[in-house]
Amino acid sequence: MKKFILTTITALAATFVSAESIMQPVNDMGYGTFSGRLQTLSMYRDFEGVGNGFNTTLGFVLEYTTPELAGFDGGLAYNYAFELHENNNTDLLANDDINILNEGWVRYNFGAMNLTNTALLVGRKINHGEVFRTDDYRQKARSIETVQIQSKDLENATITIGHAVKLSNWIDAGDNWKFNDFGEVFGMGYDTDGVTWGETVCNRIYGVELAFFDAYAWDIANLAGVRAKLEMAENSSVNVYYRHENDVGRAVDRSSDAYGISVQQKVGGATIEPGYFGVSGDALLFQETTTGINHPLGATMMIYASQFNGGADTVYLKATTKNGQTTLYGLYNYTWHDHTKTAYDGQEVNVVVKQAITDDFFVCIKGGVGHRNMADTISDNTTATDARMFVTYTF
Repeated sequence: MKKFILTTITALAATFVSAESIMQPVNDMGYGTFSGRLQTLSMYRDFEGVGNGFNTTLGFVLEYTTPELAGFDGGLAYNYAFELHENNNTDLLANDDINILNEGWVRYNFGAMNLTNTALLVGRKINHGEVFRTDDYRQKARSIETVQIQSKDLENATITIGHAVKLSNWIDAGDNWKFNDFGEVFGMGYDTDGVTWGETVCNRIYGVELAFFDAYAWDIANLAGVRAKLEMAENSSVNVYYRHENDVGRAVDRSSDAYGISVQQKVGGATIEPGYFGVSGDALLFQETTTGINHPLGATMMIYASQFNGGADTVYLKATTKNGQTTLYGLYNYTWHDHTKTAYDGQEVNVVVKQAITDDFFVCIKGGVGHRNMADTISDNTTATDARMFVTYTF
């Protein structure tokens, strides 16, 4: 299997200099749309006091979407990745083998009822909204097994209501990449009836984007929140964020609140964003390692400062710019903790350089350094480093 995949990938990669997708002749036949991605991901991590690990995975995604017939269409997405080499403690990397049908869905569009932007979907689907996020950080994106209905027929608004029974995470370690019950996703130790959620995004009415969302994880927790983006001037905006989580059903007592505010300012060709993110009460359940979180802070490479812990306060500075075919990104965050809950303060800096070779071929290098200052005088402070290189071809 691996030899076949290597041969196929070599043949496909040889065509990347073409001006159009290698699937274009097939797609022009009208039997649906094929697309995909070939990618190598090399990772190195060194966590002081834990050890280091280094590996490279080679993966591909093959996607297919059917033509629409009588309002129905469907889609498939298959993900496969395997290690080319590994050294030392690769458990640090979450960059292992995967083999999964990440998407498999059927959708019905209500155009026959004059609701051309309303559809009902059933199956496995990547979802990028307020509650569930794509977060394609390794060789696959997060996906859910779901029944959901989404409508954009109201002007300037997107409304989504759904129920998810299982989740396949972006984390390529253990069985996290498989479709797991939400009891396992949230680390509860028992099975549940999934997550029922709803969200509404009002798109920039009078310069304001508003999002309201609620997610009921049965026998675990309820999440309710609001996000707002206010355009203050042509080159500046303010982001405001709040969410609350509390226990439901058989879960143990818990409660947490998260707050955030940031300012985005365009300066020349760059966007600068200073901000604050804080969590009071218990640690967040709905966050980067579970369902994802739609917050301007984004995702740090190691989450070394533990900004989702209860009692964490984080200040950060983010900057992005693009010059021709080169994209640059930087993120620094400092987190101080309630030391009765977390015995250190932490900080992390990430730098990303992405270079487009062609419209379909990219090389991306990411680097990160994290540091923890222990709250007592007995434990040693620790430092962690993270380096990654992606070579990606899309077709």
